Amino acid sequence: MKILYISYFYPPLGGPAVLRNLKTVRYLSEAGAQITLLTIDEIEYAYWDPSLLELCREHKLIRTPSWDPMALLRKLFGNNKAASNAVYKKSPERLKLLVRHLYPIDEKIGWLPHLLKAGRQTLRNENYDLIFVSCGPFSSTIGAYKLATEFSLPLVVDYRDYWTLLSDYDLMGSALNRYISRSWEKRILRKAALIISATKGIGEDLAKHFDPTLKDRLFTLFNGHDEEDFQDLPPSKPSSDFFTLSYFGNIYARRSLKQLYQAIEEMDREKLIPKNLRIHLYGSFNREVDQEIQASGIQKRISVYNQLSHHDALIKMQEADALILIINSSSPKGTLTSKIFEYLRLTRPILALVPKHGEAADLLTECGIKSICPMESISAIKECLSQIFDARDQKIELSPALARYERKHQVYELYRRLDQCCL
Repeated sequence: MKILYISYFYPPLGGPAVLRNLKTVRYLSEAGAQITLLTIDEIEYAYWDPSLLELCREHKLIRTPSWDPMALLRKLFGNNKAASNAVYKKSPERLKLLVRHLYPIDEKIGWLPHLLKAGRQTLRNENYDLIFVSCGPFSSTIGAYKLATEFSLPLVVDYRDYWTLLSDYDLMGSALNRYISRSWEKRILRKAALIISATKGIGEDLAKHFDPTLKDRLFTLFNGHDEEDFQDLPPSKPSSDFFTLSYFGNIYARRSLKQLYQAIEEMDREKLIPKNLRIHLYGSFNREVDQEIQASGIQKRISVYNQLSHHDALIKMQEADALILIINSSSPKGTLTSKIFEYLRLTRPILALVPKHGEAADLLTECGIKSICPMESISAIKECLSQIFDARDQKIELSPALARYERKHQVYELYRRLDQCCL
């Protein structure tokens, strides 16, 4: 099976989207697929992880330039990565959102002409069995749709997140942009031979809002955990000198740690927390996160660290007394952060600031996690923190339920579905 795989996010970039594509390509290749990976050249991005390059297993890699803001920012500053990164981090989120609203579909649509040019050249030179596109950016899905139509190939669309059904963060801005995006999403869903979703909820919502018959073309590929990542992981454990709450990843849109900080401040006054409590944040954070820390009243307890490589992040996760998850309650029910699977695999306590009736809470409950409360409720957060403090010395067993979310197993199942698309 020969696949033209289109993805904006791929190593040496890092982060959840990159890991999903890296692992999918790796295990599809192991299963027997021959993959040509079409991606972008250098851009400005919050998270780089060159260590992932050695794990890539595509047959051929094609990189193209782009005219999107992140690519242009990198071109503007040349080799001065520190300056371009500083501009990106220090720009207010409202300004970034305003820039996004200037573009139809999404701000990365400037990659579309280059994607189409490289895709057409590749498809003219070799025969392929299908086109696979990982989205977002959803503008790249338009390119995949056009290529699949022109060359009469099956189209497979991987939804890592919601597109026009995203209800809690306005990425489109105007009614015109929403109309254009919705029209394209309808057209692409009609065309797709297979629709992959990163959560059950995304697939269910697509079928509910677009076409009930989509259920026959849906496949859920959870981000899951990769057992190989944990086989040679150096053992590490929390420090006996501190009680450490750790968070890994970015904080964006309506997600916030403000209520957690307030809960800890109140419990501190009530003498209900360990005196040596500290909070470690690992990631590439925007200036709003810094402002929240400064206004928290507990800033001396909070330390911010640069984003780590995926391997080093797993090591640091082991050193936490509890790991923090955040999902705002206005998120769609199918919202599921990718780090949840690695948190569960490491058998560390989890402070889950997530909606109680969402897919994340369902998964955590299935795996035996009880410290679940809304991100917005200070009183509920205090109750969950008390549970975690009281259970500090209790050993957590690996949940048998987690086995079905292992990446390799899931991707091998996906290979069989893709094979059917080629018949």
